[in-house]
Amino acid sequence: MKKIKVWDLQTRIFHWMLVVCISCALVLADMPGYLGYKIIESDSWLGFHIAAGSGAGLLLAFRIFWGFTGHYYSRFISFRFSLKELIEYIKAVLKNQKTSYTGHNPGASWTVMGIINIGLFAVFTGIVVFGIDERRGILKFLYADYHPYVNALKFIHHLSAYLLLGLILIHISGILSETIRHKTGIITAMFTGNKYSDEPERKIKLNIFLTVISFLWVISPLPLAFYLYNLIHSTVPTRITIPDVYKKECSTCHMAFPPNVLPAKSWQAMLSNLKDHFGDNASLDEQTRNKIEGFLVKNSAENSTEEASFKLLRSIEDKNNPPIRITEIAYWGKKHKGIKPDVYKHKSVTSRINCTACHKWAEYGSFEDNDIRIPR
Repeated sequence: MKKIKVWDLQTRIFHWMLVVCISCALVLADMPGYLGYKIIESDSWLGFHIAAGSGAGLLLAFRIFWGFTGHYYSRFISFRFSLKELIEYIKAVLKNQKTSYTGHNPGASWTVMGIINIGLFAVFTGIVVFGIDERRGILKFLYADYHPYVNALKFIHHLSAYLLLGLILIHISGILSETIRHKTGIITAMFTGNKYSDEPERKIKLNIFLTVISFLWVISPLPLAFYLYNLIHSTVPTRITIPDVYKKECSTCHMAFPPNVLPAKSWQAMLSNLKDHFGDNASLDEQTRNKIEGFLVKNSAENSTEEASFKLLRSIEDKNNPPIRITEIAYWGKKHKGIKPDVYKHKSVTSRINCTACHKWAEYGSFEDNDIRIPR
């Protein structure tokens, strides 16, 4: 046997970058949390998850392109998709018989194609969920019509992620089996590109255009991930002009709540009885009261494009008699039920209605997941 070049540089870069992207996407989605091991607050790391997932999608798309245009062993024509050959390969593995394949063996051929297809499906469903759950991304226009179906779509996204993880584990098991049983140097080959084989080296000369395009594509997840992360984390929330009179009159006892957390009827009901404002007399002269009410109604939840406003409104059952306490809205309760009582006693929080303690842009009515920082 002689040493020959099997894996080209583009394939090796693709492989290890995909390992990083998928690993980050799974961990930052708090997949370990579903197994009872809470590692991170997944909401706060959403930007990283989106960046890693998008990078993985770009890499998988590259692999399809490279499967038709790359070097011989990277092309799909070199894969072994015969079911008969797959069965024979599995039998050989179970009998601990040595097998010799220069490129992808039948097991690897099927798992790699499975990873590509299931991986792309997971990325696609992730983009859909991002649009209809977070009202962000290229499919955010679907939010209004399809948000009620978000739980079903999340289930599909999670299921595809678990299937992808299963295929990856099968792939890793096969690699370890070949490495331990036959010492074929598969892992080393993915670093050096070289393997020992009885086959002659198959060289495919690529033109300069294809070479440049392939290298730019395979490294593109790095700038894409950086761009998406910064785009998500630097998004300036909806800027509303908060009247000085509202700040002055409505922030002495608590924060000046953003108008988009309650529907117009809630604000109108609240301002109609300021003599008994949650047990206090907060009476205002008519002109001041009208200015504040006009501001709150104009920018109420019905008139907001923020994700939180949509979800708060949807969770109010009696639209004609909505609550005037934010904490009595079902969605607020659902989102905060996992927060321990001690958090509200933290010196930087002190109350359940101190939204700015955890939400960076709460004053402006923005409650994006990646802006959440819960004091510990």
